[in-house]
Amino acid sequence: MNIQSSEFLGLGLGVITAFLGAYYLILRIRDMHEEKPDPKLTYVTYAHMDKVRLELMRIIAESEQDLRVLRAEIREDTRVMQRGYTQSLMETRDLISKNAQNISSLIAQAKLANQRISELNLKVDKLAASGK
Repeated sequence: MNIQSSEFLGLGLGVITAFLGAYYLILRIRDMHEEKPDPKLTYVTYAHMDKVRLELMRIIAESEQDLRVLRAEIREDTRVMQRGYTQSLMETRDLISKNAQNISSLIAQAKLANQRISELNLKVDKLAASGK
């Protein structure tokens, strides 16, 4: 091989490599600026947006109605619980009052029983003293 023909061969290879590199860069740039997905599939029309908006509004309205119903149920449950608590508190007060009355009557009966026992002890002591 001749040195001169190897120079032409190297120069030719360099030129071909430069052209292929430039062509590759042009393809990459074109690929970067090109839209990947189909625009008809990615863009939303006004009709679709209106459908989505109406569906969201319907869902929000249903949620608000459910929330109102739940709040009403909670209020009613709270009233029922308060009535139950009030009733049980009144029953507890009545029981405490009855217990207090029973305790005071037992105390009075115990005093009478102690008084009778004391009187009986005196009578027994008198009988025992007179019997000796």
